[in-house]
Amino acid sequence: MQVAQTHSYRHAEAILEVEYPEHTGEVREVLAAVDWQLAKEPKKRVRDGHVVAVLDIDQTATNAKIEEQFEQRGWTPRPRIVSHSESRLVADFKKGPIQVEVQFGNMARWYTDVFKFLLSYAADDIEVGVLVVPMQDAARRIDENVAYFERVVRELPHAKMAITIPVWVVGVR
Repeated sequence: MQVAQTHSYRHAEAILEVEYPEHTGEVREVLAAVDWQLAKEPKKRVRDGHVVAVLDIDQTATNAKIEEQFEQRGWTPRPRIVSHSESRLVADFKKGPIQVEVQFGNMARWYTDVFKFLLSYAADDIEVGVLVVPMQDAARRIDENVAYFERVVRELPHAKMAITIPVWVVGVR
């Protein structure tokens, strides 16, 4: 898997590069170390009798490989969103003041990931959120209506009054 593009919302990338370069490097290392895990039995999406997509990426298996890589680098998997709360919400990964959400699922889920960033940020548990999503071409190989980089980047700036946390969006293919 390779980092295809990044987008720095509210100067996230500058903050990461200056204050937490080792975290930025580790995120890139994790993604470079993981290949898309292919489905054992790819599905075909057919419309009007024509194959419009082959769903050959196994989202669950890919997420498991990513988790292995983050753990090898000392990141905490599934940490509580707010450390001093009884909330059961958990993030994907956290190390110091950086929280990572990996979203290869439905488009509606990336909004939940941003909400998790906001809660953690408001509780002073994080300084920057990192959202990893596939590029559109890869998202089409996972399922229908999967969150993808181009759409996230297009929609994120419209929430500038609500989303006040720096978010580094990483698109992978």
